[in-house]
Amino acid sequence: MKVYKYRSIEDDVFKRDFKTLSENCFFTPNYSNLNDPFDIYFNEEISQFISLLKTLFPYQELDNFESQFKEVLDFKEEIGVYCLSKDFLNEQLWAYYAASYSGYCIEYDLEKLIDKGQNFDFQYKFEIDYKDNIPTLGIDDLTNLQDGFIKKMFATKKSTWKHEEEIRIIFDKYGMKKFHPSSITGIYFGIKTPEIIKESFYGLYKDMDVKFYEVFPSNFKLDFKLINETKRKLKYDLNKFNYKVLKHSNNTIHESFHIFYNSSTEELQLQEFIKAFREKFCIKENTLHIYNNKEVKDILDIYPKNDEEHIKLCESLITDVYSDDEKIIYYPLKDSKYDEILKNK
Repeated sequence: MKVYKYRSIEDDVFKRDFKTLSENCFFTPNYSNLNDPFDIYFNEEISQFISLLKTLFPYQELDNFESQFKEVLDFKEEIGVYCLSKDFLNEQLWAYYAASYSGYCIEYDLEKLIDKGQNFDFQYKFEIDYKDNIPTLGIDDLTNLQDGFIKKMFATKKSTWKHEEEIRIIFDKYGMKKFHPSSITGIYFGIKTPEIIKESFYGLYKDMDVKFYEVFPSNFKLDFKLINETKRKLKYDLNKFNYKVLKHSNNTIHESFHIFYNSSTEELQLQEFIKAFREKFCIKENTLHIYNNKEVKDILDIYPKNDEEHIKLCESLITDVYSDDEKIIYYPLKDSKYDEILKNK
């Protein structure tokens, strides 16, 4: 998913932001620095319920629970909040946050931006819930923390802000966060953005895969066009291979790709494909599962597999390669179980 951050170009702001971007970082402010005074604004009925319980059951455990709950409410001063939008052609956002079309808008790959391998303290991703009633935290919300308690606290805003189509990402601590360079996929310039600003970004991303666009009014709405593109200098040519990513999974330190491959399986060719794919897509330790049949996608998440599914998987998996290893072991799942199933068919 692509998300967008609008920025202005006042001297002090631009110099600070440009330096931060050059270091592959972004800044997450805390509650006090958000621009909406009604942000992270809520009522809660839980304290009243705890007080009632303490009256009925005067146990030390309830005092501890009350203290811990107050710490949770005060936590809003510690968290980092990064506010983004789903829309790069929003007239109001260009006017408010991008200095009336003289600023710029950054396009991020959201999944890379929230990769816990870059920031272990990333916790939540929300689409803002817009409503005019003050959210109230109740007992029921404690049983549904992310979509109840946490969302009401940190991801509810008045409907007057609905036009922003905000995506909000939450970190345990406010401050500077890292991102992988490939997280930035595009920069949009306003119709009034000075050429010197554009040239600064062309230079910054000269060795990365970034597209640059200009946003302009057309037929009483905003439109955009590609004005420049920078490319990484890659050692291998992935375009010579016919392939499709069937599934990508990612955790803090490792990622896995399941790939349908429809080119030569000769060892040197397959090794070159593996090197080219890793160079293009992989950003951490990884495993590549390479198949000769794209229909295998339908059974990847089936556990346990029946005999027919097992045979299909065994005959489809050309090879598995781990981390930086390019050694090819062909059809590694064709083992004794595979032989036994075929024998009994």
